[in-house]
Amino acid sequence: MKVVIFTSSREAAMEEPVSCDRDTVKVDASKCTGSSITIAPHLARYLKDLGFHVVVVDPFGESYEADQVIKGTTFQVPDEVVKDSYVVVATRHVYDTWAIMKSIYGGAREIAVVMSLRRAKEIMKRLMQAGIEKEKLRKLRIPAGLDLGGKSEKEVALSIVAEILAVERGGSGRPLREVKGFERMLDEL
Repeated sequence: MKVVIFTSSREAAMEEPVSCDRDTVKVDASKCTGSSITIAPHLARYLKDLGFHVVVVDPFGESYEADQVIKGTTFQVPDEVVKDSYVVVATRHVYDTWAIMKSIYGGAREIAVVMSLRRAKEIMKRLMQAGIEKEKLRKLRIPAGLDLGGKSEKEVALSIVAEILAVERGGSGRPLREVKGFERMLDEL
């Protein structure tokens, strides 16, 4: 399975400093500050180790363990890149709205978004104003990942990979001791 990670190795100093159309994004780099660690390098590495085909989109072009990296402050992502893929949006406020719209209109299989519910409320309003039906938005996985109690970037990335595996393999995300019936087996002894 293919996983597309929309990310940014710089954080937006202002709200989504981009101009865009359906396939192209132009990022105003002067409005994006510094560079810091994000979950994307860890996410890409974990997914590659598990045998997934990984595409990373990062305007600031960090080095990633991925099959393809799309970079540059002006970049294009045709629908074929996201079609039938599992998409993770972790753009750090640089191009959240566009990445979600591209994923929906491009036919992504699943869309997980790394953001708080407070931020999601604003983005969902924008997407509905742009004509995306609420029923399509209900399918988004916000916040991305399973509740593992993770705090660090590596731990958050692991929780997202766990969710991807659960979806891909049909798992429940519940503890195996519950699924396999450990307590019932113990009671029968």
